[in-house]
Amino acid sequence: MPKIIEIVRARKAAIANDPAEAQRTGDLARAAIMAGIASSDWRSYMEHFQGLSTDQLKRLLAQDATLGVALQDQKRAYLIANGMCGAASPNTQTLDFKVNTIDDGLPGACDAE
Repeated sequence: MPKIIEIVRARKAAIANDPAEAQRTGDLARAAIMAGIASSDWRSYMEHFQGLSTDQLKRLLAQDATLGVALQDQKRAYLIANGMCGAASPNTQTLDFKVNTIDDGLPGACDAE
């Protein structure tokens, strides 16, 4: 099973090669930020990272008892905020910034890089 960071990096590669996909990620991120963590927009953003296990998706949705855990909340916030950097941004390659180890403690998670 790939780690969340690997799935995020796959999305990052898709964004780098396709401005329309970068725009899609940015649009989903913006909607998620505006609607909040309990919203269907937040879920839509997290689900667009294809290949997540049920446990990984629960982590990204904060449905695994990690809501309020500062480090996990910070990583989720970075994953959403980083999505705002689309194809026209000089920071297109930052989708995975500060997201590594978000799946620590999940089944199949590996040690931090």
